[in-house]
Amino acid sequence: MSTVLVVEDSPVAREVVMKILQREGYDVVGACNGVEAMDFLHSGSNTPDLVLLDVMMPEKDGMTMLQELRQEPQYKELPVILLTALSDDVRMKRARELGVREYLVKTRFSYDELIDQVGKHVVRH
Repeated sequence: MSTVLVVEDSPVAREVVMKILQREGYDVVGACNGVEAMDFLHSGSNTPDLVLLDVMMPEKDGMTMLQELRQEPQYKELPVILLTALSDDVRMKRARELGVREYLVKTRFSYDELIDQVGKHVVRH
């Protein structure tokens, strides 16, 4: 089963996204910020097949986590989709430079679109 790591500081938003992905057949792991997500990645657990990453989070924001991911050889090509309320061109450009596969603005996407975007980058087993 493909695993998706959902990194989102809002417990409600994280749980909703996790439940939607679970219903679609994905194994889902949640983290409340970049520190917790990086701890999970370094724990020796299975590497996720995709990361859904919020940008604005306490302790370690999504852009900082993304930069750290791309510095580690084993995560250089790990698919990442940003889920964020921020849609400024500078941040979007930087995210693309860091290899983000999709940049979804929270107020502008549907759950069907989210499922489609996840499906483009991972295979359900």
